[in-house]
Amino acid sequence: MYLSFEKGLDLILINEKSNPAVCKIMDYGKYQYSQNKQLSKQKAKTHETEIKEVRFSIKIDPHDLEVKINKIKKFLSRGDKVKVSIQLKGREMMFRGKVNDLIEKVRKESNGVLEKPVEKLGSRFFATIAKGQDETKNRKIS
Repeated sequence: MYLSFEKGLDLILINEKSNPAVCKIMDYGKYQYSQNKQLSKQKAKTHETEIKEVRFSIKIDPHDLEVKINKIKKFLSRGDKVKVSIQLKGREMMFRGKVNDLIEKVRKESNGVLEKPVEKLGSRFFATIAKGQDETKNRKIS
């Protein structure tokens, strides 16, 4: 205690369970600063998964479909999930089968996995695609 007081530093208990207890003489403010700095570096390297939404219509042009699928691939490669939404307007509601075909085509070309089955909310259909290569994990669309 006296040695740390003479140097103007702090006596910090590192491990109290060992016999004798392990202590260190250091500046506690610097120690806390370095710990916080390490924590912030670790946080900066992590990527939180986001859910990105990509909208389609069943009358989409093949080139537009290709562009959107490339965007989905980019999102999946970053570790994000993609919510595919398809809006049917007016008489398009007769072609609900095309919705399943379109979602399946998007899933196959993006090498993704359907996380949930297709949901219907009014005239909109939703499906969530996550990153995945394993064909056994792919779910059938009902």
